[in-house]
Amino acid sequence: MSKTGLLLIDVQPEWYGPNTDTSKHFPNFQDRLISLLSRCRAKGFHVVHIRAKYDTSPEAKSEYTGWHQEFRRLNPGKPLNLTGEPISWAKELEDGSEPVFIKPTFNGFLGTGLHEYLQKKGIKRLILAGLITSVCVQMTANEAFMRGYEVCVVSEACADRSVERHEAAKLLYSGYIWHDLSLDQIK
Repeated sequence: MSKTGLLLIDVQPEWYGPNTDTSKHFPNFQDRLISLLSRCRAKGFHVVHIRAKYDTSPEAKSEYTGWHQEFRRLNPGKPLNLTGEPISWAKELEDGSEPVFIKPTFNGFLGTGLHEYLQKKGIKRLILAGLITSVCVQMTANEAFMRGYEVCVVSEACADRSVERHEAAKLLYSGYIWHDLSLDQIK
């Protein structure tokens, strides 16, 4: 079995839909992500779906909810109550072979059991794609790097709130903590 895993991060309607900045600035994201997913499935890579579900109810207080109030202060109007539901064209296979991890923060490892799953499967190399490049993709990539994985990001299968933010994340971290792969490099 392959030692490579594909992490699809936050491919959810709250982040990519008809009235979002990501769909406006990255109109090819859907086609590119579908292509990446198809290529990775064909190669037998482990496909893992990571989705955000931030429970902001008062009874949901935990070690992972302390950031909610400050986020709302800094980002009025940005969504924080997320469903954890996927976009239909990026869903996991119905046979149960592609696990879904629900994350309570921007980091796909924190509070999810993702690292334990990857270790159990013997995965050493991670390919990341999804939303939002400069936030959840980057924070998950950073944590993967810190845990000793070889980290690759397919930036052409990522999107952000602006092209500038997307390019800034690439400028800061590609070649530093992750490799930027093209779709053509995954055959």
